[in-house]
Amino acid sequence: GRVRGTVLGGDRRGSLSTEGQARDRPRPRISSSRSEQRSMNIFGRPRNTGGGGGKQPVRARQAAPDAAQAILKLRGTVETLDKREAHIGTKITAQTAEAKAKLAKKDKKGALICMKRKKMFENEITKIQGARMTLEQQMMALENAAMNMQTFGAMNEGKQALKAARGGMDADTIGDTMDDIREEMDEADAIATALGAPLDDALEDDDELLAELNMMEQDDLEDKLLNPPSVPTSTPVGAAEDILDLPDAPTSQVVVDGDVEDDELAALRELEASMMAA
Repeated sequence: GRVRGTVLGGDRRGSLSTEGQARDRPRPRISSSRSEQRSMNIFGRPRNTGGGGGKQPVRARQAAPDAAQAILKLRGTVETLDKREAHIGTKITAQTAEAKAKLAKKDKKGALICMKRKKMFENEITKIQGARMTLEQQMMALENAAMNMQTFGAMNEGKQALKAARGGMDADTIGDTMDDIREEMDEADAIATALGAPLDDALEDDDELLAELNMMEQDDLEDKLLNPPSVPTSTPVGAAEDILDLPDAPTSQVVVDGDVEDDELAALRELEASMMAA
Protein backbone atom coordinates (compact mmCIF):
# COMPACT_ATOMS: atom_id res chain seq x y z
CA GLY A 1 0.00 0.00 0.00
CA ARG A 2 2.81 2.43 0.72
CA VAL A 3 4.53 1.62 -2.50
CA ARG A 4 1.37 2.19 -4.46
CA GLY A 5 0.69 5.44 -2.64
CA THR A 6 4.22 6.53 -3.18
CA VAL A 7 3.98 5.74 -6.86
CA LEU A 8 0.63 7.48 -7.19
CA GLY A 9 1.88 10.43 -5.24
CA GLY A 10 4.96 10.67 -7.43
CA ASP A 11 2.88 10.45 -10.57
CA ARG A 12 0.58 13.12 -9.29
CA ARG A 13 3.42 15.44 -8.36
CA GLY A 14 4.99 14.80 -11.76
CA SER A 15 1.79 15.60 -13.58
CA LEU A 16 1.32 18.74 -11.51
CA SER A 17 4.85 19.90 -12.19
CA THR A 18 4.39 19.21 -15.90
CA GLU A 19 1.17 21.27 -15.97
CA GLY A 20 2.91 24.09 -14.12
CA GLN A 21 5.75 24.13 -16.58
CA ALA A 22 3.30 24.18 -19.45
CA ARG A 23 1.51 27.15 -17.90
CA ASP A 24 4.80 28.97 -17.34
CA ARG A 25 5.89 28.62 -21.01
CA PRO A 26 5.40 31.79 -23.15
CA ARG A 27 2.53 31.40 -25.56
CA PRO A 28 3.00 32.44 -29.23
CA ARG A 29 1.68 35.91 -29.97
CA ILE A 30 -1.33 35.83 -32.22
CA SER A 31 -2.05 39.07 -34.06
CA SER A 32 -5.65 40.07 -33.96
CA SER A 33 -5.27 43.17 -36.11
CA ARG A 34 -7.04 42.85 -39.45
CA SER A 35 -4.76 45.39 -41.07
CA GLU A 36 -1.73 43.23 -40.27
CA GLN A 37 -3.51 40.17 -41.65
CA ARG A 38 -4.35 42.00 -44.82
CA SER A 39 -0.75 43.12 -45.22
CA MET A 40 0.41 39.50 -45.28
CA ASN A 41 0.03 37.18 -48.27
CA ILE A 42 -0.82 33.48 -48.11
CA PHE A 43 2.86 32.66 -47.62
CA GLY A 44 3.16 34.87 -44.52
CA ARG A 45 5.21 37.49 -46.36
CA PRO A 46 4.43 41.20 -46.43
CA ARG A 47 2.46 42.33 -49.42
CA ASN A 48 4.07 44.68 -51.96
CA THR A 49 1.71 47.62 -51.40
CA GLY A 50 4.25 50.44 -51.68
CA GLY A 51 4.78 53.34 -49.32
CA GLY A 52 7.30 53.74 -46.49
CA GLY A 53 8.23 51.40 -43.67
CA GLY A 54 10.85 49.49 -45.66
CA LYS A 55 8.29 48.03 -48.03
CA GLN A 56 9.17 47.74 -51.68
CA PRO A 57 7.45 50.41 -53.83
CA VAL A 58 5.08 49.46 -56.61
CA ARG A 59 6.73 49.63 -60.02
CA ALA A 60 5.76 52.84 -61.73
CA ARG A 61 3.90 52.69 -65.02
CA GLN A 62 6.01 53.13 -68.08
CA ALA A 63 5.55 56.40 -69.94
CA ALA A 64 3.90 56.27 -73.34
CA PRO A 65 6.49 56.21 -76.15
CA ASP A 66 6.84 59.13 -78.49
CA ALA A 67 5.16 58.82 -81.89
CA ALA A 68 8.38 59.55 -83.76
CA GLN A 69 10.31 56.94 -81.78
CA ALA A 70 7.54 54.41 -82.33
CA ILE A 71 7.60 55.07 -86.09
CA LEU A 72 11.37 54.64 -86.20
CA LYS A 73 11.12 51.38 -84.28
CA LEU A 74 8.40 50.10 -86.61
CA ARG A 75 10.52 50.97 -89.65
CA GLY A 76 13.47 49.14 -88.16
CA THR A 77 11.29 46.10 -87.56
CA VAL A 78 10.01 46.23 -91.14
CA GLU A 79 13.58 46.33 -92.43
CA THR A 80 14.44 43.33 -90.28
CA LEU A 81 11.44 41.44 -91.66
CA ASP A 82 12.52 42.32 -95.20
CA LYS A 83 15.98 40.91 -94.54
CA ARG A 84 14.51 37.75 -93.05
CA GLU A 85 12.17 37.37 -96.01
CA ALA A 86 15.11 37.67 -98.41
CA HIS A 87 17.07 35.11 -96.39
CA ILE A 88 14.17 32.65 -96.40
CA GLY A 89 13.71 33.25 -100.13
CA THR A 90 17.31 32.16 -100.61
CA LYS A 91 16.57 28.99 -98.65
CA ILE A 92 13.52 28.31 -100.81
CA THR A 93 15.65 28.61 -103.93
CA ALA A 94 18.22 26.25 -102.44
CA GLN A 95 15.61 23.69 -101.44
CA THR A 96 14.08 23.81 -104.92
CA ALA A 97 17.46 23.19 -106.52
CA GLU A 98 18.22 20.38 -104.07
CA ALA A 99 14.85 18.76 -104.74
CA LYS A 100 15.50 18.81 -108.48
CA ALA A 101 18.94 17.31 -107.94
CA LYS A 102 17.60 14.50 -105.77
CA LEU A 103 14.76 13.89 -108.18
CA ALA A 104 17.32 13.50 -110.95
CA LYS A 105 19.07 10.87 -108.81
CA LYS A 106 15.75 9.03 -108.35
CA ASP A 107 15.69 9.99 -104.66
CA LYS A 108 12.01 10.82 -104.40
CA LYS A 109 11.97 10.66 -100.62
CA GLY A 110 14.75 13.19 -100.29
CA ALA A 111 13.11 15.39 -102.91
CA LEU A 112 9.83 15.18 -101.00
CA ILE A 113 11.58 16.31 -97.80
CA CYS A 114 13.09 19.25 -99.68
CA MET A 115 9.65 20.20 -101.00
CA LYS A 116 8.23 20.06 -97.45
CA ARG A 117 10.97 22.39 -96.29
CA LYS A 118 10.23 24.66 -99.22
CA LYS A 119 6.55 24.69 -98.26
CA MET A 120 7.47 25.48 -94.64
CA PHE A 121 9.64 28.39 -95.76
CA GLU A 122 6.85 29.67 -98.02
CA ASN A 123 4.43 29.62 -95.08
CA GLU A 124 7.00 31.54 -93.04
CA ILE A 125 7.26 34.16 -95.80
CA THR A 126 3.47 34.48 -95.80
CA LYS A 127 3.52 35.13 -92.05
CA ILE A 128 6.32 37.66 -92.45
CA GLN A 129 4.40 39.48 -95.16
CA GLY A 130 1.29 39.61 -92.97
CA ALA A 131 3.30 40.96 -90.02
CA ARG A 132 4.95 43.53 -92.27
CA MET A 133 1.58 44.66 -93.55
CA THR A 134 0.38 45.11 -89.97
CA LEU A 135 3.49 47.11 -89.09
CA GLU A 136 3.07 49.32 -92.16
CA GLN A 137 -0.56 49.98 -91.21
CA GLN A 138 0.57 50.97 -87.72
CA MET A 139 3.20 53.28 -89.18
CA MET A 140 0.60 54.89 -91.42
CA ALA A 141 -1.77 55.35 -88.48
CA LEU A 142 0.98 56.88 -86.32
CA GLU A 143 2.06 59.22 -89.11
CA ASN A 144 -1.53 60.32 -89.61
CA ALA A 145 -1.93 60.83 -85.86
CA ALA A 146 1.29 62.86 -85.71
CA MET A 147 0.17 64.95 -88.69
CA ASN A 148 -3.23 65.48 -87.09
CA MET A 149 -1.60 66.58 -83.85
CA GLN A 150 0.68 68.96 -85.74
CA THR A 151 -2.28 70.36 -87.67
CA PHE A 152 -4.29 70.73 -84.48
CA GLY A 153 -1.38 72.47 -82.78
CA ALA A 154 -1.02 74.91 -85.67
CA MET A 155 -4.75 75.59 -85.69
CA ASN A 156 -4.79 76.09 -81.93
CA GLU A 157 -1.82 78.44 -82.12
CA GLY A 158 -3.52 80.38 -84.89
CA LYS A 159 -6.66 80.59 -82.81
CA GLN A 160 -4.73 81.94 -79.84
CA ALA A 161 -2.95 84.48 -82.06
CA LEU A 162 -6.25 85.57 -83.60
CA LYS A 163 -7.79 85.88 -80.16
CA ALA A 164 -4.85 87.96 -78.94
CA ALA A 165 -5.00 90.16 -82.06
CA ARG A 166 -8.73 90.66 -81.60
CA GLY A 167 -8.05 92.06 -78.15
CA GLY A 168 -11.33 91.04 -76.55
CA MET A 169 -13.50 92.51 -79.30
CA ASP A 170 -16.72 90.83 -80.36
CA ALA A 171 -19.62 91.54 -82.69
CA ASP A 172 -21.81 93.01 -79.95
CA THR A 173 -19.08 95.38 -78.81
CA ILE A 174 -18.41 96.51 -82.39
CA GLY A 175 -22.14 97.03 -82.98
CA ASP A 176 -22.47 99.14 -79.83
CA THR A 177 -19.42 101.18 -80.83
CA MET A 178 -20.81 101.83 -84.33
CA ASP A 179 -24.14 102.91 -82.85
CA ASP A 180 -22.32 105.31 -80.56
CA ILE A 181 -20.37 106.72 -83.52
CA ARG A 182 -23.58 107.26 -85.50
CA GLU A 183 -25.18 109.02 -82.55
CA GLU A 184 -22.14 111.26 -82.14
CA MET A 185 -22.13 112.11 -85.87
CA ASP A 186 -25.84 112.95 -85.78
CA GLU A 187 -25.24 115.10 -82.73
CA ALA A 188 -22.35 116.87 -84.49
CA ASP A 189 -24.55 117.55 -87.57
CA ALA A 190 -27.27 118.92 -85.35
CA ILE A 191 -24.78 121.19 -83.60
CA ALA A 192 -23.36 122.41 -86.96
CA THR A 193 -26.85 123.07 -88.27
CA ALA A 194 -27.75 124.99 -85.14
CA LEU A 195 -24.57 127.06 -85.35
CA GLY A 196 -25.09 127.84 -89.07
CA ALA A 197 -28.74 128.85 -88.73
CA PRO A 198 -29.36 132.67 -89.12
CA LEU A 199 -30.53 134.60 -86.12
CA ASP A 200 -33.04 136.66 -88.18
CA ASP A 201 -36.11 134.70 -89.23
CA ALA A 202 -36.69 137.08 -92.17
CA LEU A 203 -33.67 135.63 -93.99
CA GLU A 204 -35.30 132.22 -94.02
CA ASP A 205 -38.32 133.38 -96.11
CA ASP A 206 -37.23 131.89 -99.46
CA ASP A 207 -40.63 132.29 -101.13
CA GLU A 208 -40.59 136.05 -100.71
CA LEU A 209 -37.05 136.27 -102.10
CA LEU A 210 -37.94 134.13 -105.12
CA ALA A 211 -40.96 136.32 -105.86
CA GLU A 212 -38.73 139.37 -105.74
CA LEU A 213 -36.26 137.77 -108.18
CA ASN A 214 -39.12 136.96 -110.58
CA MET A 215 -40.29 140.56 -110.50
CA MET A 216 -36.79 141.79 -111.29
CA GLU A 217 -36.51 139.40 -114.22
CA GLN A 218 -39.93 140.51 -115.56
CA ASP A 219 -38.97 144.18 -115.39
CA ASP A 220 -35.70 143.51 -117.23
CA LEU A 221 -37.54 141.67 -120.01
CA GLU A 222 -40.10 144.50 -120.47
CA ASP A 223 -37.29 147.04 -120.60
CA LYS A 224 -35.57 145.12 -123.41
CA LEU A 225 -38.78 144.81 -125.40
CA LEU A 226 -39.70 148.49 -125.10
CA ASN A 227 -36.18 149.79 -125.77
CA PRO A 228 -34.57 147.66 -128.51
CA PRO A 229 -30.91 148.35 -129.43
CA SER A 230 -30.19 150.67 -132.44
CA VAL A 231 -29.24 149.09 -135.79
CA PRO A 232 -26.03 150.50 -137.44
CA THR A 233 -26.61 152.13 -140.90
CA SER A 234 -23.04 151.84 -142.22
CA THR A 235 -20.59 149.01 -142.35
CA PRO A 236 -17.46 149.59 -140.36
CA VAL A 237 -14.17 149.59 -142.23
CA GLY A 238 -12.61 146.18 -142.26
CA ALA A 239 -15.71 144.47 -140.91
CA ALA A 240 -16.42 142.53 -144.13
CA GLU A 241 -12.88 141.24 -144.32
CA ASP A 242 -13.05 140.14 -140.72
CA ILE A 243 -16.36 138.37 -141.22
CA LEU A 244 -15.68 136.64 -144.61
CA ASP A 245 -12.01 135.89 -145.17
CA LEU A 246 -12.28 133.90 -148.44
CA PRO A 247 -9.47 133.13 -150.93
CA ASP A 248 -9.33 134.77 -154.35
CA ALA A 249 -10.97 133.03 -157.32
CA PRO A 250 -8.55 131.32 -159.72
CA THR A 251 -8.05 132.99 -163.15
CA SER A 252 -6.57 129.94 -164.95
CA GLN A 253 -7.42 126.29 -165.36
CA VAL A 254 -6.93 124.24 -162.24
CA VAL A 255 -4.37 121.46 -162.67
CA VAL A 256 -5.08 118.31 -160.74
CA ASP A 257 -2.19 115.96 -159.97
CA GLY A 258 -2.66 112.24 -159.90
CA ASP A 259 -5.34 109.92 -161.19
CA VAL A 260 -8.86 111.13 -160.52
CA GLU A 261 -12.03 109.34 -161.37
CA ASP A 262 -14.26 110.71 -164.12
CA ASP A 263 -17.19 111.77 -161.97
CA GLU A 264 -15.00 113.67 -159.52
CA LEU A 265 -13.15 115.38 -162.41
CA ALA A 266 -16.44 116.39 -164.03
CA ALA A 267 -17.71 117.83 -160.77
CA LEU A 268 -14.51 119.82 -160.34
CA ARG A 269 -14.76 121.24 -163.88
CA GLU A 270 -18.36 122.28 -163.34
CA LEU A 271 -17.32 124.06 -160.17
CA GLU A 272 -14.47 125.80 -162.00
CA ALA A 273 -16.77 126.91 -164.79
CA SER A 274 -19.30 128.32 -162.36
CA MET A 275 -16.59 130.26 -160.59
CA MET A 276 -15.25 131.67 -163.85
CA ALA A 277 -18.74 132.75 -164.88
CA ALA A 278 -19.19 134.56 -161.62
